[in-house]
Amino acid sequence: MVSVFLLPIIALIHGHHAEGIIDMKKQRLNSRSTTYNQTLIRYTTKVLDTILLNQDKNFRPVNPDNSPLQVEVDISVRSMGPISEQNMEFSLDCYFRQKWLDRRLAFTPINPSKPEIPLASKMLKDIWVPDTYIRNGRKSYLHTLTVPNILFRVRSDGQVHVSQRLTIRSRCQMFLKKFPMDTQACPIEVGSLGYFSRDVIYKWKEVELDSKMGNMLSQYQILSLSKSERNVSDFRFTDRNISVLNVYFKLQRQQGYYILQIYTPCTLVVVMSWVSFWINKEASPARVSLGIMTVLSMSTIGFGLRTDLPKVSHSTALDVYILTCFVFLFAAMVEYAVINYAQIVYIRKQVHDLKGLEQNSAMRMFTAGLMGARRDTIQVDNLAVEKEEARLKAVPWWKKLCNKDEQGNTSVFYRMAVKAAIAKKTLRNGDPAEVVNKIDNFSKWAFPTLYIIFNVFYWVAYLHLIPDEIDSLPNISGGLY
Repeated sequence: MVSVFLLPIIALIHGHHAEGIIDMKKQRLNSRSTTYNQTLIRYTTKVLDTILLNQDKNFRPVNPDNSPLQVEVDISVRSMGPISEQNMEFSLDCYFRQKWLDRRLAFTPINPSKPEIPLASKMLKDIWVPDTYIRNGRKSYLHTLTVPNILFRVRSDGQVHVSQRLTIRSRCQMFLKKFPMDTQACPIEVGSLGYFSRDVIYKWKEVELDSKMGNMLSQYQILSLSKSERNVSDFRFTDRNISVLNVYFKLQRQQGYYILQIYTPCTLVVVMSWVSFWINKEASPARVSLGIMTVLSMSTIGFGLRTDLPKVSHSTALDVYILTCFVFLFAAMVEYAVINYAQIVYIRKQVHDLKGLEQNSAMRMFTAGLMGARRDTIQVDNLAVEKEEARLKAVPWWKKLCNKDEQGNTSVFYRMAVKAAIAKKTLRNGDPAEVVNKIDNFSKWAFPTLYIIFNVFYWVAYLHLIPDEIDSLPNISGGLY
């Protein structure tokens, strides 16, 4: 019974003893780790001191064969935009990496499996770095939140790797003759500020694009990019060159915004102007107000967009479309003015012809009286006029051509009086609207047909036939890297 009560006490004593052994092992491991860390720190400090003693940041590294120092450039684009047509510039957020070999920084690594040493960015001021700059840049800056975004590493053979997160805003010459169906090529030019190509040359390593970056551009789609390496002559010394790297980002503008905001409203305004062809021509206030409203709407929609574009001297594809729509609207207003003028001219002519018939009838009556004709022979009643009209309708066309007259037994003056009465009745019953209605009926199908033909030629020409202006630029070729 006593042993049963002692078992928990014995187990508790053994448990405390085991915990003490574990604590002793942890202390030994911590002491070893602290010793290793102190040794590593002392060794790293010694290496850095040795590196800085052998380094002179005022002079560039020199290769044994006196060849130019090669600097490899790598750009990883994370996002792009905004792209401004008015200022002709674009911006992008990227990781800008540079690599070069400086044998003065070579050291013996403490761990052969890890030949690189990560260093603080503050040490960059103590070593030589290439004076790389963006040749076509306007305003670029280094991200400094929460600390300067710089990665600095040195390899055991002296290779230096510097990575910086930059936002670059640079010039982009834009060609807007096909706007908004244009394609742009925005470049980034990298070069040395003070070294010539005999001293420092730049080489491309890689240009990467983030796979998700295409969703961040609202108006553009990245088609491709092309990179090149070239030497540019210095304007100060014609016999010396500067090594320059170029990368062109080929961007295709998306037309969705302009179709919804510009092309569709302009088309609807033009279609609305055709409603005036179905409005009674005598309703002058309705047709005139409709024409003025459509013209003002087109001016507001179309010409207000020019404030967002650079004031270029040439016309763009959008300008051609808007001006053509404006011409259609103006032609619809002119059409109403034409039919009003035609109606007035027709009424004046009708009045003049009626006066002429009255004078001719009086003259014929006076002549018939002189020749002894009876007055009742030249007086024509309505029944005789209706019979003559029915007879003329029943006469075949070939008899009319042969001038055969079946009323040979009637008097010549009587037949003349009947014809004059028919002409007078036709003029009196003639409606001027029949003449001007022909113009409206012609406009009802002529305007839509011409507008459809214009749209077919417009979209086919600008989308397929007219080449992009950037195709004539050098170094713009190749597919997406």
